[in-house]
Amino acid sequence: MRITVVGAGAWGLPAAAELARRGHDVTLLDRHGPASQLMSSSGPTRLWRVSHPDRLRVRLALRSVEAWERLEAASGITAILRRGLLWRDDVTAQSVADALGAEGVAHTVVEPHDVRRFFPGLRPDGRVGIWQETAGPVLARAALDAQAGLFAMARGNSVVGPVIREVDVSEDEVVLRAEDGREFRADGVVLAPGPGAGALFDALGVDVQFRPVLEQVCHVGHAPDTDAMPCLYDGPLGDEPGMYAMATPGRGYKLGIDSPIREWHEDDRDRVPVPEVSATISARVVRNFTHLDPTVLDAQVCSWTESPDGRFVIDRIAGGRVVLAAGDSGEGFKFSALMGLVLADLAEGLPVDPDIAPFGLARFAADGALHGPHVLGR
Repeated sequence: MRITVVGAGAWGLPAAAELARRGHDVTLLDRHGPASQLMSSSGPTRLWRVSHPDRLRVRLALRSVEAWERLEAASGITAILRRGLLWRDDVTAQSVADALGAEGVAHTVVEPHDVRRFFPGLRPDGRVGIWQETAGPVLARAALDAQAGLFAMARGNSVVGPVIREVDVSEDEVVLRAEDGREFRADGVVLAPGPGAGALFDALGVDVQFRPVLEQVCHVGHAPDTDAMPCLYDGPLGDEPGMYAMATPGRGYKLGIDSPIREWHEDDRDRVPVPEVSATISARVVRNFTHLDPTVLDAQVCSWTESPDGRFVIDRIAGGRVVLAAGDSGEGFKFSALMGLVLADLAEGLPVDPDIAPFGLARFAADGALHGPHVLGR
């Protein structure tokens, strides 16, 4: 089949690589190119974990580990590091423990006074933690570079620059029309456009109110001293937003807070870090860690796309010719390797994965009416 993939990020690039590996004629379109700082998937590391407050995402996370290992075997790179993660959050800790237990995943409930045994240098804050060993940094840039290499090896065609504005589906083909007048014709398409999903999905009559935002992360500490540090998720405490943290080997300890600095807009190319956000993260380091130098080494602004309910949006429409994938809600990269396989299966018309069906458009339906020509589940 001729398949065009829109979006060369954490989901689109692996999908394109997998489809090309399966022998399809694949064209990958992206306005900025893979891993651009202006889109969702830039930066050297992301956090992967099995800990989630629901069984569905625990299962997907376990499957993602297998997919990462498959990428490592195919490319010869190291994609994920195992450092463990401590989850502290009064609202979700019990749900995390329950979900892990129900899926047979070993974990430890950590009393507040005992957190340093699992995470040396972390100050207790009165909250119970959930320790789980299957977690660590994703070497994100290396992973995307590996996917790009596999795509090229399978003779995929990459086109940088077009901004797709229209998607025209007929009985014979799908035509993508770019802002500059170019047209791209295919038998099927995969749309994984990151923060541009709202406008592109609207062109198909799919009305999902995405909220793309810009967030900021910082590196602190001193590598290599920080390279082996565990990962952390600290849920909101009082009026303070949640915080997540992981090591970036050779660079420092990376932290981010779940608080957007502003809404994402297509014409906003400013990615200059906000000093006040860096100061807030540095202050959290002082309060939470006993021996981590809070000096901000560098900061990066990146985007993520929130869906209305905070879950992924994955579906097939237009008789199965169009695959939709959006709404990373800040945790899409940890599932990157798996989503390449999932989206390739959907594009080939294979039966819908039972773990993917809950992310379909049907959940946004009002009084049973679906948004757009919904076919997921057939």
